[in-house]
Amino acid sequence: MKKLIINTMALAFFATSMSMTSYAKATEVSLPVSINQVGKMKFLVSAEPNAKLVVIIYDADQNIIHQEAVASKKLYNFANLLDGKYKMEILNAKKQVIQTKTFNILTEVKRDLVAVQ
Repeated sequence: MKKLIINTMALAFFATSMSMTSYAKATEVSLPVSINQVGKMKFLVSAEPNAKLVVIIYDADQNIIHQEAVASKKLYNFANLLDGKYKMEILNAKKQVIQTKTFNILTEVKRDLVAVQ
């Protein structure tokens, strides 16, 4: 009987430690990161402090045009980019993509007809 109780407690402890390990791994993969548009030509990347993220920006041909490590927040200004399609990827420390944002830059020319008297 004593062995059964010890084995049951050991099994319960093992199961608890396994579920805590699984939870920790799931948390690392789903790190809360946001990419929010701020103004017309800017995105703000935000994450938990010391998140150790990598931001990669691609052009329409999947060429990397920018790559850098980000700790918690970074404002990206795309006003100097040419018209076209772009993609921003956020990777965690294990190089897994955890957030993606695609966007287009398009210059619009507006013409108005104004009557002069």
